[in-house]
Amino acid sequence: MAVKWTGGHSSSILCLNASKDGLVASGAEGGDLVAWGEDGTPLGHMQLEGADDVTSVLFSPSCPTKLYASHGEAISVLDIRSLKGSMDHFHVNDEEINSLSLNETESLLASADDSGAIKILDLEKKKVTRSLKRHSNICSSVAFRPQRPQSLVSCGLDMQVMLWSLQKARPVWITNLQEDETEEMEGPQSPGQLLNPALAHSVSVASCGNIFSCGAEDGLLSAGVPSAAYWRE
Repeated sequence: MAVKWTGGHSSSILCLNASKDGLVASGAEGGDLVAWGEDGTPLGHMQLEGADDVTSVLFSPSCPTKLYASHGEAISVLDIRSLKGSMDHFHVNDEEINSLSLNETESLLASADDSGAIKILDLEKKKVTRSLKRHSNICSSVAFRPQRPQSLVSCGLDMQVMLWSLQKARPVWITNLQEDETEEMEGPQSPGQLLNPALAHSVSVASCGNIFSCGAEDGLLSAGVPSAAYWRE
């Protein structure tokens, strides 16, 4: 049974994330961020600097009270127990950030933005160590691979999914969702199939690190298993 949580936001909610301890963070338009208890009670509220939309929130797996939040071109590091200000603040991207991802060792934070770029922030050195640019349109989602802290997967509105090697600072495998869809659709269109292009909005990687899934605007969910040679990069 669904339960509606209220009393937190007055504008559209854009992102959510849950910690392993059951806390939930939600980001909304206008820089609005709310922390929730597992029973749906608002625990804290803050307005992030600049009042830019909060587009991504991400809990630290090792420290469940630490939260990363992207707003505009900036990233704030927050203590969910006391939303009175940021513990750290980074301005690493040139355009609005759409997605954040931490690698498994929590040494690197990836941020994907509207320019198609992915910035890799070294959290210990507190500086950008890689700038990955291959998407020709908005990079909408990025995800580090479990068990592979130097590898990640990204997707974008150029309809492409890319597997990146940070050592090489380039993609080692690329697939175009529109081309894949054209090859597979030999028969008549399925009932209810959307006619929208395969603009990719979200990507996720399985816990094994070797299987990804991607949701696109054409209503299809794509799953991929690149060859072992690519995954070893």
